[in-house]
Amino acid sequence: SSHYAKINKIKINTKKFYVEKFDDNNILYASFNGKFGIINLDNFSNKKNIKSNLNKYKIHSLLDIKIIKNQLFVSFSYYDNNKTDCTYFLLVKSDLNKDFLNFSEFFKSNECLINTLGGRIINYDHKQTEGLLISTGASDTEMELAQNLSSVYGKTIFINSKNQKFEIFSKGHRNPQGLLNFNNTILSTEHGPYGGDEINKILYKKNYGFPIVSIGEPYEFDKKDKSKKENRNNFYFLKNHLLNNFEEPIFVFAKGIGISEIIDVPKNFSKYWEENFLIASLNARSLFRVNFDKNFNKVLFYEKIFIGERIRDIIYFPKKKIFVLALEDTGSIGILKSVDYKWYKLNK
Repeated sequence: SSHYAKINKIKINTKKFYVEKFDDNNILYASFNGKFGIINLDNFSNKKNIKSNLNKYKIHSLLDIKIIKNQLFVSFSYYDNNKTDCTYFLLVKSDLNKDFLNFSEFFKSNECLINTLGGRIINYDHKQTEGLLISTGASDTEMELAQNLSSVYGKTIFINSKNQKFEIFSKGHRNPQGLLNFNNTILSTEHGPYGGDEINKILYKKNYGFPIVSIGEPYEFDKKDKSKKENRNNFYFLKNHLLNNFEEPIFVFAKGIGISEIIDVPKNFSKYWEENFLIASLNARSLFRVNFDKNFNKVLFYEKIFIGERIRDIIYFPKKKIFVLALEDTGSIGILKSVDYKWYKLNK
């Protein structure tokens, strides 16, 4: 259940899962507890489970999956060292296979956190070196780690593909839930605290301010005035990134939407949506169609498209011209496609 649900004492039973393009006709899916399978786009009843060796880990929650050069990378939090009150972060990889996924460890943390967050994976070349960018979070009682250079949490981490050495690419992040490499521009979507969900352009060595500055506030903030023992005359976080020497977000949703994955809209999808991006959301149960200026310094407009379920993940199949959505309220696959304009006129 989400932080929003916890603070409002609402029980949410979700079927959290992630999707990736296995090939032109098949969706690879992975459940929150590390179960894998393939669904055929032409016949949804044609579903095949894929076995793996991930059952050797005590998985708390899967965080992302990504296919890069015929290899599957998976990030997840897991219990280790006989600890049950905190989890570690682990990134593993396997050659792509329809029958069995034999994972080996690629990168792991040595810090055990109460909330191991983030985990998005993208391929990226840094300083002419091929590698991966990984997002990690630092929230609640562990938020100070976001500014601590000795910790990998609350950061964007670059990992060298050949030797698995890593360096901190950016810091000051709370809970990044989306990550995109668009023509070497890195875009990230990040959960703020109560409100303050951000879209950020990630730049090397930049500091994004958390937990010092945020448009949002702690989840308990809206309840403080309801008790005579407490007041909220002062904000918990500073409110201006630039004046406090931090990198400004491109855009902030002052009313948090539960922001999740971000994806670009390819040119072959629809001429009406060229140079647009789609941002998925959890609490808002919507897609947000977004258009940025040419330098990705501001949002020119956005359109809210209500879907009706928490959207954990989104991918695109170019040959079929469809977006596939991971809808986690019901554990369903959603399909978004462009309607032919001539068909629309005939059937309107």
